[in-house]
Amino acid sequence: MSPDEPDHVDRVRAQWRDVRPDLDTTPMGIVARVGRTASYFDQAVNAHLGEHGLNRAAWDVLASLRREGPPYELSPTELYRSLMRTSGAMTNRLHRLEAAGLVERRPDPDDRRGIVVRLTPRGLKLVDQVAPVHLDNERRLLAALSEDDLRALESILRKLLREIEEV
Repeated sequence: MSPDEPDHVDRVRAQWRDVRPDLDTTPMGIVARVGRTASYFDQAVNAHLGEHGLNRAAWDVLASLRREGPPYELSPTELYRSLMRTSGAMTNRLHRLEAAGLVERRPDPDDRRGIVVRLTPRGLKLVDQVAPVHLDNERRLLAALSEDDLRALESILRKLLREIEEV
């Protein structure tokens, strides 16, 4: 398939041009493609992580703890802020991960009222097992792009995301 061959978004924009030629659908060319791509990425990542009993949300928590280094722990607040999830969603996710034996909640040694979430040895082993194959899966999802394309896209998305996050 040629990169210039029309896709779904092109067809939608053409429909809009037919019925409302006064509308500038240029933003749709980016926003719709990013949205559709993100949806396909989520489906593929969740399917792959599902083979390991995980989904993207659970993986994000486990990977965040792993990246902290020993003792692989964060407060629930640090977790939900870093993952941009609501505290309620984080609580439910932590319950499931704890029930699976992948994390444990312990009293915070620096705050008697608080707790920390720690990756268990089982959770650490799972993350270390899944990380390389997860990255291979992501690499496969990007296989249509050259190294130059990847660098350019990463730079453009970084610029866009910084601007959006500042607003």
